[in-house]
Amino acid sequence: MGANQEKAIRIPDAYLPGYLAAREQHPELADAYIRYTTEGDPLADAVVADLSDLPPNEVHAVLSRALDDPAQLAGAPDSLKAFIGEANDIPDWYDSGRARVASRAFLRNSDIVLAALVGGSIVEGFATLISKSFRIRGRVTQSGVRRLKQNGMQLVEQYLPGGMDPGGDGWRLTLRVRLVHAQSRRLLTQSDEWNYEKYGTPLSASHIFLAGAAFSGRLMQHTASLGGDFTQEERDAYVHVWKYTGLLIGIPEPLLFDDEASAVRAFKVGLMCEPPADYDAIIMANSIVNSAPVIVGITDPTERRKTARVITQACRELIGDELADTFLFPKRRRKVLPWMRFKNRSRRVVRKTLPWLARKQDLARFEYLMNFASLDKMSYSYKLPTTLYDEDSQDW
Repeated sequence: MGANQEKAIRIPDAYLPGYLAAREQHPELADAYIRYTTEGDPLADAVVADLSDLPPNEVHAVLSRALDDPAQLAGAPDSLKAFIGEANDIPDWYDSGRARVASRAFLRNSDIVLAALVGGSIVEGFATLISKSFRIRGRVTQSGVRRLKQNGMQLVEQYLPGGMDPGGDGWRLTLRVRLVHAQSRRLLTQSDEWNYEKYGTPLSASHIFLAGAAFSGRLMQHTASLGGDFTQEERDAYVHVWKYTGLLIGIPEPLLFDDEASAVRAFKVGLMCEPPADYDAIIMANSIVNSAPVIVGITDPTERRKTARVITQACRELIGDELADTFLFPKRRRKVLPWMRFKNRSRRVVRKTLPWLARKQDLARFEYLMNFASLDKMSYSYKLPTTLYDEDSQDW
């Protein structure tokens, strides 16, 4: 990278120490990450700006027509036409055969992948300035269960066969999330708590990139720690689908990762560039952990606290003591990850020796997955948040 290009990078104040440290090891990736901390998502940002004067129900109607049938774009803003046009343009590198490989592996491991998502990748993601965006808006502290369901639903729909084809449920949910990010970014600019010079752009392109790396390559590492049954080919196929998802969700092409190794590297460098986790990170990480038991149907307060303690310990073992201490997670003497790993790996033995039992377990897992994916019909709404603080927003 030449001197003129280096001068063009504006470094938000909070990122400077981490960026300088990351640049010593990974100069090009660190430069790219910091460059995009001051950028949003031009296509999606233009769409929400053009729809900002419409009431929520009308926003839903306009977006629903556009996403369900691009032929109904007559009269839509030019920004929405460009947004839908790009989303319908499948890149040449996307391999539907590899997507099928990823789907089969995901369905075989769906419960483990969801556990890795909630107990590892989402929690780690909140060690960054992403936590400040969410804490300001109250998105998880007020609606933690719904937020987790929506994350899980999007992941499920991505890996169901055909889910990421244009018009598929995973495709539509991904674009919905992208527009919600754009609207949240627009609302956060109204907050006195967000300092652009210090923090860069809220929900920046870099943060979307970091989330994609966390939910792909890093999640595969957590899945392996939990005893998941993925071959290396299947792990890279899983990341391949997320690479396409990343493009749809607004990750700039220069930042896209290619395989598990590059996604893990992206996650590592992104975390190095981020400022140290603060109270916002502590609030958000603990909100996630304490919301997780409700996802699996545990509502009794005593049982919920007990399950949350187990989940917190599993998180600690997945993300490491240093970050867990930062989040103020309690530390138990008895580890839980070895037992989880043993229990999950034993399924491979069952699959080989008792195929009838494996089929029964697969069916039960699939039924749970389908129930999970239909828990929150509001996730198929294309309404957008209307106010900075989520508790004041109209339903969306």
